[in-house]
Amino acid sequence: MARIKDVALLAGVNRSTVSRIINGEGKFRADTKRKVEQAMAELNYRPSAIARSLATASSNMTGLLVTYYTGGFFGEMMNQVQTELDLHKKFLITAQGHHSAEGEREAICRFHALRCDGYVLNSRYLSDDELRLLAKEPTPFVLLDRVVEGLESRCITFDHSLAGQMAVDHLINQGHKKIACITGPLNRTNSRQRYQGYLNALSTADITVDLTLCAEGDYGRESGYLAAKKLYQSHPDLTALFSCNEEMMGGALQFFHENNVSVPQQVSLISFDSIDRCASFYPTVSAVHFPISKMARVAVEVLINLIENEDISIDLHFEPQLVIRHGDRVI
Repeated sequence: MARIKDVALLAGVNRSTVSRIINGEGKFRADTKRKVEQAMAELNYRPSAIARSLATASSNMTGLLVTYYTGGFFGEMMNQVQTELDLHKKFLITAQGHHSAEGEREAICRFHALRCDGYVLNSRYLSDDELRLLAKEPTPFVLLDRVVEGLESRCITFDHSLAGQMAVDHLINQGHKKIACITGPLNRTNSRQRYQGYLNALSTADITVDLTLCAEGDYGRESGYLAAKKLYQSHPDLTALFSCNEEMMGGALQFFHENNVSVPQQVSLISFDSIDRCASFYPTVSAVHFPISKMARVAVEVLINLIENEDISIDLHFEPQLVIRHGDRVI
């Protein structure tokens, strides 16, 4: 394997010159740079990313913390962060939080050990106080889909409560009154906000809340199937269902298809949807769109500005959009 001294010998320059050209330091004559680049190509020399980070105090790497890797939501988030980082010629390092504050701490420590220039954190378990303390450290970070008091300038946010209310308002406007809800895990702030939107819509329409029309899921497809089964078996006269994410809606649809429950003739459906999966269901399902792709891109843009100490003049808050598709039933 070629070393930097081999490149220097072939190019006829000293090692410090090769190192400075690799790291973009200083100015050199065009023929000197050409000789070094030709020598690197001939020897198939690849600079060590670790060595370059030690020399420049920059790893050119960015950390992304997610809860876990599975599911279209997190896949879309990682894809958009990577796409945006590619434009800035930066590498992406990802880590899972494993559904715990300790897991998120370990992920951030790993980013720090790798000398990441900054982090995009989809943190769900670290406390606000711990994040405010982290903000005092020199490495910048951006919070994706979370707001922390005092850190608003680095928080990319979405109105989950309003989105939930918009979804249920749509069902109410179609004439539905017996509306079931599959919530996400209620130990999460965003899940509680979506559920609160459901409750707000019913309250505004003077529809009595029946808690037996609500079932808690875990954002996975199977939990949606089991929740729909529980809700329909206990309330076969329900006329509409709101699911707080698209994976659970997929499970609910499977239950209805297997049990010959016609959609939307017997039950109208509406869902949260971050990756337009509801457009691929049969029948298609109306949804409130959660723009995680745009939010992820903005998160990287804000982080790059923080790393480069540039002013931030970007809209950090996103509003829900109601997407009406065929399959609605007016009663």
